[in-house]
Amino acid sequence: MGLNIAVVGIGTFGAKHIKAIQRLGLGNVTAVVSRKNPRRLVPDADVYRTAAELFEKRRPDALIITVPPSAHGDAEILAAENGVPFFVEKPVSNDINTALEILGKVQESGIITSVGYHSRYSPAIAKAKEIIADEKPQTIHGYWIDMMPEAPWWGKQALSGGQMVEQATHIVDIFRYLFGEPEDVCSRGRKGIISMDSESSSETIMTFPGGLIATLSVSCEKRKGSKIGFSIGFADGAAEYTWNGKLSLRNSRGTITAGPQLPSELYDNELKAFFKAVETNDRSLIRSDYADAVRTLSTTLAIRESIRKRKPVKVQLP
Repeated sequence: MGLNIAVVGIGTFGAKHIKAIQRLGLGNVTAVVSRKNPRRLVPDADVYRTAAELFEKRRPDALIITVPPSAHGDAEILAAENGVPFFVEKPVSNDINTALEILGKVQESGIITSVGYHSRYSPAIAKAKEIIADEKPQTIHGYWIDMMPEAPWWGKQALSGGQMVEQATHIVDIFRYLFGEPEDVCSRGRKGIISMDSESSSETIMTFPGGLIATLSVSCEKRKGSKIGFSIGFADGAAEYTWNGKLSLRNSRGTITAGPQLPSELYDNELKAFFKAVETNDRSLIRSDYADAVRTLSTTLAIRESIRKRKPVKVQLP
């Protein structure tokens, strides 16, 4: 029969994950928490208005949580209290106190968790780790230059945390994964979109162990197109990672490329890893658990603090 899965939130990513679960045969979506009608996606699933109502009625084998940043809390805490493993989309919150409360419950319960930093599941990132182990980077530059999303909550900092917390968190997370925990950040931002109540463009310098320096350019002011990824310069050549999950390294010996055939494979990989971990209790399959993702949140919040204070800020990790 497979796992009985409940999904909290049927937005873009909730629907994406349901379709992937069905396509890959990872389990049965038997319950949904949503104010939208999910019948087109899961005609036989029970529908609940809140996570509390869901857990009053049933205990799923696993939970998928895809809600806006400010809506995290109840579903994760109830899952932990009921011993239900969960996969949650990034960022884990836009508030560190909420994230730390959830983290405490997760650690107390010992449940398996996974967070949707799907780039960690790219063969390209594995190759980047190998390259960095062989040759120390000289320059690192990340960028998330894009258009403003249409979600009504996205431009409101109290709901989204701003572009750095909600979106560019992917680049910050990969930097942590590749280069270690950042020691401090120094950022400047500016507000260029009237409908946003926080900065719409920013520049950040991040210091990593060993004195390694990275820069990060973030903006949602483009009217068309996007440029998302990062580049690494070495003494011999340079590597570039693009948002389709692929890496290209060019040096004096030639060109090396790595990555999935299709970008959607990364989303499939993270779900397959989570459900296999749940079924086998093999936590080594998870490349970003809840505790690790809280460190990424702490880093993006430090960047926002630096923007606000207009001075360098040390990154305080839980």
